[in-house]
Amino acid sequence: MKLYDIKNDIQTHDTASEVDFSLRATIVSMIGYILDTASVDADKKGFGVKKLNSENRSWVISRMALDLYRLPYKYETIDITTWVNDYGKLLTTRNFFVTDENNCSIFAAVTQWAMIDLSTRRPLDLRNVDEYKRYMCIEQSPINNPIKIAAINPQQTIIHKVAYSDIDFNRHVNSLRYFTLMIDMLPIEFLANTNPIHVEVNFLHESQYGDTLTAGYEQCGSKSLFEIKNSNNIAICRASIEWKN
Repeated sequence: MKLYDIKNDIQTHDTASEVDFSLRATIVSMIGYILDTASVDADKKGFGVKKLNSENRSWVISRMALDLYRLPYKYETIDITTWVNDYGKLLTTRNFFVTDENNCSIFAAVTQWAMIDLSTRRPLDLRNVDEYKRYMCIEQSPINNPIKIAAINPQQTIIHKVAYSDIDFNRHVNSLRYFTLMIDMLPIEFLANTNPIHVEVNFLHESQYGDTLTAGYEQCGSKSLFEIKNSNNIAICRASIEWKN
């Protein structure tokens, strides 16, 4: 049983934000597609941001894992299926499976989300909203759940001052912005000659307008490891990307 299936000709587009020099969709744009799909599905079922914001609540992503089989080319149609299969005290698990127009797999993803009070910025007990459980599906996640990522010993760092364009509707840094900062640290030659096959992301704390962030990068064999810290040396986000030639 699949809870929501988008079949409306979602395409990669010939824009700088979604397609790179290889004429394929970027990792960032693919993550953006699944986050948009999550938003559409949640709104459709009555527990999306539109409803929650009116109650001074919102969803924030906590962890994410992706298995990538390939990246779609520009103008290629993709279909995204999403469903929720777990619902605990603090986190709910939402899954995604993405296929091309020939029904061949492109990638699979598992995301974990918390609901926060927008005044306190603290997570809420999801057991107090039992009505959401009726949308759970018995179909299991397509890949393993996201794992905890350890701290890194960065080989290089960059500094980023959080600006207006980094902030989303929750008034904190957009999750895609962290990923853009990390990918931009990789050498262009590396990105031209390798393909991502597995991605893990941990979103640990919020970052807000005016914060100064330090993004660190460490290469360990086939894995690129990243960590973003704020000016108080608190880790905000960590990620791992495994590559193949």
